[in-house]
Amino acid sequence: MVIKRAFVVLLVAMLLITPVLVNASDSASSAIVAADRDARANTSGGLWFAAGCLFGLLGVGAAYIMEPSPKASSLLGKSPEYVAAYTEEYKSVGKSIQTKNALTGCVVGAVVEAVVFTVYYFVILAAATSTTY
Repeated sequence: MVIKRAFVVLLVAMLLITPVLVNASDSASSAIVAADRDARANTSGGLWFAAGCLFGLLGVGAAYIMEPSPKASSLLGKSPEYVAAYTEEYKSVGKSIQTKNALTGCVVGAVVEAVVFTVYYFVILAAATSTTY
């Protein structure tokens, strides 16, 4: 009789707690999806590409250090769990986009610079060795 009663109490407790846990995880997963979508839409890849291209490693460092912040309007009326999950994911995805684009810009800038200086060197060398008077 005691085991039966304990089993019923445990079953009722599980039925009452499960919806709360499911809603919390559902809220967190929907926050992660929304944050990923918003971070991709709001982070300017072109700006960070240009920063990497123009400023080299300084641009990459700035992209790595600066954390994007989500818009407050995206978080109004949301639960604290949703806000925490959304903010963490938004910053992570935004920072990844910034750093990737700045690094790509840095590499492209270095390659373009190398090509320009190589061509410049050969033009100067050709001009210095020409014997036409």
